[in-house]
Amino acid sequence: MREKLMSLAEAATVVADGALLGLTSSTLDNAPMAFLRALLKHGVSRLRLVTLTGGGLNADLLIGAQALAEYETCSCVLGVYGAAPNFQRAVRASLINMKDTT
Repeated sequence: MREKLMSLAEAATVVADGALLGLTSSTLDNAPMAFLRALLKHGVSRLRLVTLTGGGLNADLLIGAQALAEYETCSCVLGVYGAAPNFQRAVRASLINMKDTT
């Protein structure tokens, strides 16, 4: 039987440019940040992202790194810290294809 466990760096190589990612948490304490940093270190680009119950720091990191081409969500905020700055900037400048699911 093939080993199913791998490092974050190895897992990041499985995600191809243009892949569709789904994230389910907008909270600051429940985002897969180590995995997202590994993705960015691997150099993945043109990702498509869907966040359910909204996005937050997780999506804002990917947007700030210019790794997203498309984003589908109902909101993207940093909880008590307010608006997600990279998200706000990208939407205003039409840097990502935004699909609003409100």
